[in-house]
Amino acid sequence: MLRLVLLVIAGFFAFDAALADPASPPRYALVIGNSDYQQRGWALPNPANDARLMAETLSDVGFQVDLVLNASEDQMETAFAAHGVRLKAGGRDAIGLIYYAGHGVQSQGLNYLVPVDANARSEQDIWRQAPRLGDALRYVEDAGNAVNFVILDACRDNPLPSATRSAAGGLAEVKPARGLLISYSTAPGYVAYDGEGQNSAFAVALAQTLRQQNLIAEQVFKRVADSVNVATGGLQTPFYNSGLTGADFCFAGCTGAPPPIPVVLADTVASTRLPAGSRSTATADAPTPSLAPQFTEVSTLMRQAAFAAAAAGGALEARTFRDCTTCPQMVAIPEGSFLMGSPETEPERKDTEGPQWQPQVGVFAASEKEITWAELDACIADSGCAGNKAKAETRSDQWVRPAMPVVNITWWEAMDYVRWLNDQVEGEPYRLLNEAEWEYAARAGTTTAFNTGDDLTDKDANFNASGRQYNGGPKGKFPRQPLPGGMYPANGFGLYDMHGNVAEWTADCWFHDYTGRIGQAVAEQGAEKCSRSVRGGGWDKVPSYVRSAVRDAYPSSGRKDSIGFRVARDVDRP
Repeated sequence: MLRLVLLVIAGFFAFDAALADPASPPRYALVIGNSDYQQRGWALPNPANDARLMAETLSDVGFQVDLVLNASEDQMETAFAAHGVRLKAGGRDAIGLIYYAGHGVQSQGLNYLVPVDANARSEQDIWRQAPRLGDALRYVEDAGNAVNFVILDACRDNPLPSATRSAAGGLAEVKPARGLLISYSTAPGYVAYDGEGQNSAFAVALAQTLRQQNLIAEQVFKRVADSVNVATGGLQTPFYNSGLTGADFCFAGCTGAPPPIPVVLADTVASTRLPAGSRSTATADAPTPSLAPQFTEVSTLMRQAAFAAAAAGGALEARTFRDCTTCPQMVAIPEGSFLMGSPETEPERKDTEGPQWQPQVGVFAASEKEITWAELDACIADSGCAGNKAKAETRSDQWVRPAMPVVNITWWEAMDYVRWLNDQVEGEPYRLLNEAEWEYAARAGTTTAFNTGDDLTDKDANFNASGRQYNGGPKGKFPRQPLPGGMYPANGFGLYDMHGNVAEWTADCWFHDYTGRIGQAVAEQGAEKCSRSVRGGGWDKVPSYVRSAVRDAYPSSGRKDSIGFRVARDVDRP
């Protein structure tokens, strides 16, 4: 599920017994949470929950709160205008706060907060359909009050399907004006994720910290950053910048006593609630990303919990993990068996897809998305993929952006990346998927031609939908290039782009069919320099060539601008 970074602008003032005094400065908060996006694949489970949590928290510390859930463009514009009117009526001493949770998009240095009724397929659509953050701030500026906060918890993946946008994800840093503190749930320009529980780790940390007395505003956000960083195993670090002046402001009151001991959420944010994380390991003072792998006890616990959930048939949200900050996001897949290959009645079936057989597949993990250039670059920077020529062989600079899937990589170069991953952990748990695992993971329990059913549309996957379609399915758009992972909905196992985008190397040597196959799902071995099986089809293929059962062969040393890979990981062995 595709996701982006929220921007938080918050205003802080001392909260104590004086708040009960009618003469104390009024506090006004506008809280917006957008979850139920109408565009397919854009829905986010947590922003509405996060908004409710923040509305309750802010009310408890003295704010009059307007809560707006699942807002259209008109409703967002109206809410921003009404917030400005309330602030102006409250006078110069009024305290203002805006909290936004939902999709946010950075385009040409400007931040756009995306309403649920946006029907956007390009940056130009966003310009027309999403309010600019700057427009919301103009209402605040016009009100003339002295202290304002904006909190943008919009750190989700960019939902746009276009690879031509000016930013791959994250929000642009906004320079604060006098009297304004701006808080981001991750470092500006970097992408965090929505989280898989009822609330994001950022919202949980912020709600708990706002209620603590004797913390001035800046201390609140520093502690939130520390807490989220630990709770996510270093995968996400919130950031803020402040233009606050004058007397210190405490959300829950300044009594003159020392600030409370920091409480870190390492034990209170369960693995099922952790955001998937960004590649940023920035600190609040210096948001500088690092390509060096970083491991923590938290990541180990997340992995163990994910495999345990898969073994027990647990929910998808409990089965994701990441071994290090630059390692791929993994999804633990439950064990099972399935009928591999296609039945003779499947339209456009090939002899290579049979005879059908029933492999037994044990618990393993697969990378959520196809391996990206950013992930490969981490290997290159760490000297694990020295001499890799994939990027130099790729036709366009647009195709090698960090979030794009790797293409033009040989099977041997993919194995270099696998070996590098294994250098980061104990043992050799990482590998390529074997063919049986790949088809099991692609089908995700389905028996139809695609994991979407017996036809495929351009809303489901990246492939050539402009020509002859499959099984009476509709014609559609043909992007004519690979696209960043996650632009289309995940399958039932939580994996993206199993159909189309880029075809994927597997561990198997190529054999023409499945004659004689029985038993466990293992890779077919052959000569060292055998051609390898490639699965899933690429962005350049018509729909019949991206079916779940389709197989192809390619030389191990070959390169193609529609072939990449994803990785598998075994369960930790005692």
